[in-house]
Amino acid sequence: MTELGPFYLRWRSGRPAPEEETFETLDAALDAVEARWAELQHQAPQILDRRRVLRASTTELQGLMEAEAP
Repeated sequence: MTELGPFYLRWRSGRPAPEEETFETLDAALDAVEARWAELQHQAPQILDRRRVLRASTTELQGLMEAEAP
């Protein structure tokens, strides 16, 4: 089963409303989190699917990034 995009990376950067970036695939969203983890880790990042359903919580993303760490 293929996952339909878009996927949304959402985080809080200190503004009242969360910031959001759109990606065509879940892999692209995860790659963006990995590339910017130093910046995002303290900003409650989340990944949501096209229906805005939570796909990866901050805790899940933290676990993934710790597993990827050298």
